[in-house]
Amino acid sequence: MRAPRNALVIGDDTRSFLATVRSLGRGGVEVHAAPFSFQSPALKSRYISKVHWLPYYFGDGSEWLQALEDLLKNERFAAVIPCDERALLPLHHHRDRLSTQTRLAIPDPYSLEVFFDKKKTRELAQRLGVPVAKGRMIRPSDGTNTLIAEGGLPLAIKPTGSYTLDRLYARNRVIIAANEAEIADALPKLEGPHFVEAFFPGTGVGVSVLAQRGQVIQAFQHRRVHEYQGASYYRVSEALSRPLLDAVSKMIEATGHTGVAMFEFRVDDKSGDWILLEVNARPWGSLPLPVAVGADFPYRWYRLLVEGVSTPSAPYKLGIYARNFKPDARQQFARARSIKGPVNLAKFALRILFEYSRLFVGREVYDILVADDPRPAWHELLDKFEEWRAAASVAFTRAADRTRNRDQAALRDAAKNVGELEIAFVCQGNICRSPMAAALLRRELERQPEIHIRSFGNLPREGAPSPPNAVKAAENWDIDLRDHRSQYLSLEAVRRANLIITFDDTNGTWVKGRYPSLLAPLVMLGSFLSSPACDPIIADPDGCEVTRFERTYGGIADAVGSMAQQIRDARNE
Repeated sequence: MRAPRNALVIGDDTRSFLATVRSLGRGGVEVHAAPFSFQSPALKSRYISKVHWLPYYFGDGSEWLQALEDLLKNERFAAVIPCDERALLPLHHHRDRLSTQTRLAIPDPYSLEVFFDKKKTRELAQRLGVPVAKGRMIRPSDGTNTLIAEGGLPLAIKPTGSYTLDRLYARNRVIIAANEAEIADALPKLEGPHFVEAFFPGTGVGVSVLAQRGQVIQAFQHRRVHEYQGASYYRVSEALSRPLLDAVSKMIEATGHTGVAMFEFRVDDKSGDWILLEVNARPWGSLPLPVAVGADFPYRWYRLLVEGVSTPSAPYKLGIYARNFKPDARQQFARARSIKGPVNLAKFALRILFEYSRLFVGREVYDILVADDPRPAWHELLDKFEEWRAAASVAFTRAADRTRNRDQAALRDAAKNVGELEIAFVCQGNICRSPMAAALLRRELERQPEIHIRSFGNLPREGAPSPPNAVKAAENWDIDLRDHRSQYLSLEAVRRANLIITFDDTNGTWVKGRYPSLLAPLVMLGSFLSSPACDPIIADPDGCEVTRFERTYGGIADAVGSMAQQIRDARNE
């Protein structure tokens, strides 16, 4: 029997994931997706044959592992391709078990150890003579003065890894500190090992490769055109730089790497000096550009992994610009607001208009909008339009009143018609808002034991305590949060709930995106505030002072009191 020519791609972003899906689909591979959010526009791609739900990986990962193994058994995927660390690290952790059932598109253990630990990446580069920025690990004794004296300003404070297996859904971010105050603010908040690097002036350049047993078989280079606060969504393909490619080749050979990787450099065009910043040994954010110009990394990687076919190096088009429209536009608006003087602003606007003109002469492509697969772009545009429409509706109509009436009707209906009523409060982390609301409602309804009230968080973590300021503020309402520990809103909890109560739009969007088959009504606690003029959003106070918690908890207590009365009234009808 001929082996299936298919793949499971885990992810849902409109850059690395969507580019991978399109590349494989155009090559005739049947693509299935396992997203984190089912509302992602990327899932509208014509090249996705089927979408599967997988649990989040946390704890010992047994639920995720069992679900994935069941899926592999049913679908017989030739390969599983993770598009970020949230899937890659679990696949690596269970590599020995899963590799007997499919091919895992992840680096070998040594390459993964080196390329996913920025400290070890630096050490390998230094051994091989590849330049890196001046820097070292941060010590407990370090203060702002010592770090500035060694590295100057600005300074980059970097975690050794962006993600860890026990914190897959909280990204460890790089901090670019421009002054002493920003360093002093950052140091006490660091979790896990970090190092500090001196700032190196220049432009971001990426060298992407496909490698086989330590040898580069395809390389591609791009340069960032727009850079703002460390990110870029507009770049251009360019000829390979021999010194940069040599540096990449040395590191690929030293690790014996097989697979894809993107090496990030910073190049000072005036002096010609350059340094290596980091390595992404997985599908990366700028992947749509090489795919568009002829360096088709995902499909060639699939053929190498599944079919054992090592395709020869292919030329690619130079001088082609690629834009991720929405975030790039957001960056340019931010830059425009910082420009002083009408003349400078006019020059900036003319430059942007000139850049957009490249589209009409065939020198610009878009990450999301492509001729053979336009639906993801249209759905992204529709989602944005819906955001604007909803905002305008709240501002200029009585939409807030309609939402309030709808939510209150849903509560009364559930309270009246469901005997054993299960209510789930859901906030971001289940450490501040939802445990307080649940505790207050339990107290209000303590004489109705058939009503079960629980609280959960969007973040897939368990066991996190409430912050000290939350505990202190809750005491004003005689609520003790000292023993509270967070729980994640699991599929089982969703199926059990008759009513899910959220605090802001982010909570509701996450629940709907994660659980597309949700049956329970989804309502906002703010719809029950006693004053109709109040904003229905009850914002997260995490990280704020005690007074902010007290104001938030005052609003929660007000809304819970109104909710409890409506439940009692409905039960007595």
